[in-house]
Amino acid sequence: MDKQKNWWLVPIVGSAMMLFSGVPSSWGIFRKAVCEEYGFGQDTGAFVLNLTVAAFGVGCVIGGYLQDKKGSFWASIAGSVLLSGGFAAAAFVPQNAVWLFYLAFCIPAGMGCAFLYPAVMSCIQKSNPEKKGLVTGIAGLGFGLSGLAITLAKQLTEPIWGIRGSFLTLAVMVAIICGGGSFFMQSPQQNQAENAQQKFCAKQIVQTKQYRWLFLAVCFAAPSVLLFSPKIVEMAQERDISEQIAVWIVAVAAVFNALGRLTIPAISDKAGRKPTAIGGMLLLAGFSVIFGFVQGWWFFAGYCILCFFYSGNAALLPSFCTDLFGNQWVGVTYGLVALGMTAGSLLSPLLARWIQGEYAVHWIAGISALLAVGCYYKLDIQNSQQKN
Repeated sequence: MDKQKNWWLVPIVGSAMMLFSGVPSSWGIFRKAVCEEYGFGQDTGAFVLNLTVAAFGVGCVIGGYLQDKKGSFWASIAGSVLLSGGFAAAAFVPQNAVWLFYLAFCIPAGMGCAFLYPAVMSCIQKSNPEKKGLVTGIAGLGFGLSGLAITLAKQLTEPIWGIRGSFLTLAVMVAIICGGGSFFMQSPQQNQAENAQQKFCAKQIVQTKQYRWLFLAVCFAAPSVLLFSPKIVEMAQERDISEQIAVWIVAVAAVFNALGRLTIPAISDKAGRKPTAIGGMLLLAGFSVIFGFVQGWWFFAGYCILCFFYSGNAALLPSFCTDLFGNQWVGVTYGLVALGMTAGSLLSPLLARWIQGEYAVHWIAGISALLAVGCYYKLDIQNSQQKN
């Protein structure tokens, strides 16, 4: 196979695998149906997202280590089994078994997504180092569109088989698409010269200021969408959007999610990671606040814009990791950075409950995004590359 001629093959396959690994971004479409079917309260249903994201962050470390040690293929296979198994297990959880649902669905689904994401991103970056931002964006396109893919699967199957049937359908689709795509995830071997230049191990990474600033940036960016996503359908109805239209807000926002993941990393190849991240977070901070004061279709548009900038900045993380710490341990590195998402997903709802007020969540999201700007500003990518 001509590597240069077929450089797009691995990113395209990776993008297809990512279509069903964006469970956190699409949970809002499931929440109402799950609460009704399983007898969960509204807060219980919302916490499913936070716990899934938390499992994603922890799983990124474990999956990243597996990817670095055994390769992208085995990490992808493990991720496919976990994610497919999580969907399948959810279909058989009895009513009112909250903790069983958390254990059967949230943990394996979150970790399955986490195993898949760094495995795919690492493989495509190593396969196309000269197009790192572009190929990351192509794979991220699938991750962004996962909200659309999962929404379509749910909307088409739920009227026929119910929400449990939707979960089983998704389990089969993940097994076929993600499991089959894993056979394309074969990372090229690095030569000895490259390995000699990249000796950051996990212990060394967490001891650097660069890691701590990037971890905090990811943590502070999380509230910008995670405070809204679990209840976005209900929020849309409260802002004068009909229920028939509100259920599609996740799907439409997924398109903007995908566009952000495609365009912002590609822009960063030209403009630089740090300036691109800072600009995106400044816009995210502003729109997080404005989002609280709009109604109707402006609310719909506002959420789409939030998804565009949040997802675009999130898609920069794999490139940030390799820019700062090299390619050799990119899986573990991404996992360690993703722990910031875990922290943000668990702490932001607690903060929102503590700070009461109609617009509290919007101010929390906006101020957190500004704090992320400061963290990105402290990164020194040029010196890190020289040290590598």
